[in-house]
Amino acid sequence: MSRSKTEIMRCLRLGNLRTLLRARCGHTLPDDDAGREYLWELLLPVSLGREAERKLHNIIETWAPWMDVIERFHLIALIERTPAHIRKVKAKTLGERLRVTSEERERLKLWTITPFDMTAKELTDQRKAKKRARDRRRRRDAGSKPRTEYEAASVNRAEPWLALGMSRRTWYRRRGTSPRQLKLLISRAHIFAI
Repeated sequence: MSRSKTEIMRCLRLGNLRTLLRARCGHTLPDDDAGREYLWELLLPVSLGREAERKLHNIIETWAPWMDVIERFHLIALIERTPAHIRKVKAKTLGERLRVTSEERERLKLWTITPFDMTAKELTDQRKAKKRARDRRRRRDAGSKPRTEYEAASVNRAEPWLALGMSRRTWYRRRGTSPRQLKLLISRAHIFAI
């Protein structure tokens, strides 16, 4: 059974929130205002999924065992009254609310949360630099040489025709090769050069 893109993003966001909160607070949230704010952010994506009411109770029991029954009831009622479009928090807004730094995002791999200390351009530049490094590693693993090493071993860099006192073109012609070979195709009395 395939899931929608929205559901996949919700699950990924929930996983990122759990990772962040485990790193910051451990297995239970603190019994203070910060702990309640963290719990609110954790409950928002849970409330948009299937069997939301049961899962909301489970999350509260797991993450905030110190919360009494009345406070739990009021918190769940408040979340259920909140419109769905408000419960779907954007990545940038969540990063600002939780004050996620770029270092924390990289270390914990919180890809669905945008760090508050980077601009969109800086984030794009970082993404491009990481892609270039990944591609470079992939090419090295496939056996390609770095550009400087390749050019150092090339015939053009050595210039053997100068030692023989001839032009580059003459040297290639006498070897029986040329820097660019011309391939001819014959097709019904027409000659096409490629």
